[in-house]
Amino acid sequence: MQTKTLIGLVLGALVTVLAIAVPPLGNAAAQARAQKPPDPEQILKNFIVVGDAKGRPLPKIGVAPSLAINEEDITLHTVVTRDLDLCGEFEVLPPSAAPEDDSLSGKVDVKAWKKKGAEAVVKLSGKKLSGGRAALEGLAYFTDTGDKPVYDKRIVVDANRVRAESHRIADALIGALTGTNGGFSSQMTFIYGTGKARRAYVMDADGHDPTVASAPHQVALSPTFGPDQTLYYAASTNKGLYKVYARGERKSLKFKPRGSVYGLAFSHDRSQVALSIGHGPAIKIFSGPDFFNLQPASEVESALHPAWTPSGKLAFSGAGRWGQRIYVDGKAISPSGLNASAPVFCRHPDGIRAIYMVGVGKNTDLVASGEKGGSLARLTQHQGRNNYPACSPDGRLIAFFSTRKSNKGPGLYIMRIDGMRPKRISTLVGDSLRWARLPELKAAPKSKARGQHKAAPMPKAAPKLKAAPMPKAVPTLPKT
Repeated sequence: MQTKTLIGLVLGALVTVLAIAVPPLGNAAAQARAQKPPDPEQILKNFIVVGDAKGRPLPKIGVAPSLAINEEDITLHTVVTRDLDLCGEFEVLPPSAAPEDDSLSGKVDVKAWKKKGAEAVVKLSGKKLSGGRAALEGLAYFTDTGDKPVYDKRIVVDANRVRAESHRIADALIGALTGTNGGFSSQMTFIYGTGKARRAYVMDADGHDPTVASAPHQVALSPTFGPDQTLYYAASTNKGLYKVYARGERKSLKFKPRGSVYGLAFSHDRSQVALSIGHGPAIKIFSGPDFFNLQPASEVESALHPAWTPSGKLAFSGAGRWGQRIYVDGKAISPSGLNASAPVFCRHPDGIRAIYMVGVGKNTDLVASGEKGGSLARLTQHQGRNNYPACSPDGRLIAFFSTRKSNKGPGLYIMRIDGMRPKRISTLVGDSLRWARLPELKAAPKSKARGQHKAAPMPKAAPKLKAAPMPKAVPTLPKT
């Protein structure tokens, strides 16, 4: 097969975002055809399927009930309780477990909660203020330290932002109980739809309010958040080249070098941008401080799905001997023989973890490794297609699309980075998922910490978060 024909196949696959199936190019392609490719299942069987392991018991926490019927209080309770459950750090006790006198007295009976098995209790209050404002408050108690709260977070917000700002209360309480703030004051973006109906969407981190962000006449791909949480994406109109657009802007952004854009990503501090551009007969990665100062970042061809590690390294999926491999700073980190794509990098409290998807027969699975490879762990198995992972801002969760029939069926899932506790937050199944924290409030009210200003640790008796279990002996990655 001629190189020109192969490039045509690559571009055709990109239009439908089937990058996982992009064939290798040049001499590598000829060698691959002459040999039988490895069986991905044979490679992956050497690694532990972390998600199949029995999970450790989680600390039990209670949410104090409230008799308030105002919208602000109800919304705050609903959002925070769900975030505490989704974060994967606790077992949230059901409302039926609350002590009988708690809601009537308005006080937290710490001793009664302890008898119910709770190691911590959260109390919430939302009130309407004058002038279109609302007050939101969250308190945290440890049942081993008495009836005084160890943390108190109170903010005053616009009344129309009660739901959005309730996530900030949840994040602060998660931080008070674990030592690391949660990541729910954030947004996800992704592509949903097929063919001409491919649109960019934005959605709250708990699956609430998916909203179309691209124009109806555009075929969109690769959305990502840039400076000031502005949404950028690539889109084609009238079957033309894929250009870069900012949300709400009718005209495309200019960039150099010119070409069709098949992927874009901003670094974590938004100081660098990377684009996957059809440049001449190949598709390569370019990066720079802005769209006008892009320089070649790698000579690897079929370079798709650009991403940045928390330490500022550029990553992408590019051509290898047997299909796509994951590259970081130009070096392959995924095993040869696995068709790998869509890398993301989570800043977990215990270290940076790379998460990406690999083709296994008709399905795709998620695997995790170190930032530079090694310590490979399989997170999913025999659960359909598990695609396009994204890291939560706190680095402890992964969001991904799945076609699984188990659990609650196909949809968008959130699970711990160790593969445990997958929970569906939406029935939508799309691609090109990204997750980013919302900017802080311009006039952020101070939190009141009673006893300590720092986040209080969980009691010694409570299990602490540990790194995802890895194989004791990790096989050496095959060379290309």
